[in-house]
Amino acid sequence: MKGLLCSVLLLLGSGAILQAQEHSGDSWVSFTSEVGRFSALLPQTPTDQVETIPSEHGPYTTHLFVAKSAKSVFLIGWVDYDPSFDFNPQSELDANRDNFIRGIPAKLVSSKNTRIDGYQSLEFTAETANTIYISRVFIVGRRPYQLVVRTDKGLDDSDSVTRFFGSFKVQLH
Repeated sequence: MKGLLCSVLLLLGSGAILQAQEHSGDSWVSFTSEVGRFSALLPQTPTDQVETIPSEHGPYTTHLFVAKSAKSVFLIGWVDYDPSFDFNPQSELDANRDNFIRGIPAKLVSSKNTRIDGYQSLEFTAETANTIYISRVFIVGRRPYQLVVRTDKGLDDSDSVTRFFGSFKVQLH
């Protein structure tokens, strides 16, 4: 299977969805997804999208949550694979990064393997002529998660990026 979030690419390719809209104040919301087993701070309650996709390795279901601020768009996504699908975690991380970049299309600026809260992960930055994408992809058990922040070039939203990434926590049952 080549990457987890085909739907992210559709969202990121759609200018109408991605244009950050003005929101007053700096009151972020604490959002928890019981099904996703995570919590995060976001600039607003996110919209969600679920899609089940057939594949040669059995069906898989993508889940996306999207929230916007005045400067950025924040995405959280994960995939639930068919239980029979066996994947290599590092290959899955690399495939998600590469397919994300190819689908935008964007240029890879930086990439590094790391661990986030003890989980095998990959952090990368990509850019187009007008946009910067900062992403983290990590594997928790059999579930790959991807976080993305999209910001227009020339806008500094580093505090929000740090706040979003730092607040994301997986809640194991």
